[in-house]
Amino acid sequence: MRVIGIDIGGTSIKLGVVSRDGQIIHRDQRATPSAIGEMARLVYSMAQSARQHHPKARVGISCAGTLDSQGHITANQMGWVNEPIKKLIHEQFQTPVPIENDAVCALFAEHRHGALKGHDTGILLTLGTGIGGGVVIAGQPMRGHLGLHGEIGHMVTHANGLDCGCGQQGCWEQYAAARVLGRMAGGLSPQEVISQVKAGRMLDIWQAYIDEVVTGLGSLMMIFMPEVIALGGGLSNAGSILIDAIRQAAQKTRAYRTYSPFTQFVSARFQNDAGILGAAALIE
Repeated sequence: MRVIGIDIGGTSIKLGVVSRDGQIIHRDQRATPSAIGEMARLVYSMAQSARQHHPKARVGISCAGTLDSQGHITANQMGWVNEPIKKLIHEQFQTPVPIENDAVCALFAEHRHGALKGHDTGILLTLGTGIGGGVVIAGQPMRGHLGLHGEIGHMVTHANGLDCGCGQQGCWEQYAAARVLGRMAGGLSPQEVISQVKAGRMLDIWQAYIDEVVTGLGSLMMIFMPEVIALGGGLSNAGSILIDAIRQAAQKTRAYRTYSPFTQFVSARFQNDAGILGAAALIE
């Protein structure tokens, strides 16, 4: 069985036809329209184009933003506030289409095909412009009231700290998102900092950043006692230097040594394809 996964992001809409074993065998990508109605029409058009070669393929959709159980979405990066995305998509397809938040879809992808496969309890952490991800409990993504997903990047790690776009102060992502690493290094890009660290320079800045990441991880370990923490997002492209540094720092904490010494730290398997694969997993 082949299914179509569509990932709606702030800048682009990505489509993939996914085989049963999780391989993407066809791709398409278009710029994301700012108007949500136009976006819904484009998603339908892209799906129909893919169905010319895969006529029986069903569709699942991943979308950036906060999606409630009534099918309304708020996505600041797109300028959408409480928009009826499920209704608009349904009007185009004339049939219900499963839609889920992009972080939850990434979690589905990792749990179905990736680093969290086979684990009943785990956390996906994505270090990018912000901090995203999600939590799997008893094999299912954790949800809150009205089906809302938690925002782990907005866990407060510094009381009365830096202002955050969410309206709080001291959110974790203000201290440990990938962009913060560049800020700590005087404006270098995170990739430039990684290159410096690999050359044996900026080690104090690197360790200060890792400590901020682990501050949040310590709380997550204490709350969820996860079998696995999978690290993804743009910064994870740095490879073993990131995973090893986080693992070594986390293993020195009381949260790890006393309460969750079984927690494994691994790289997430999927990066840019997580939304497509997670959207496809919604209907498998």
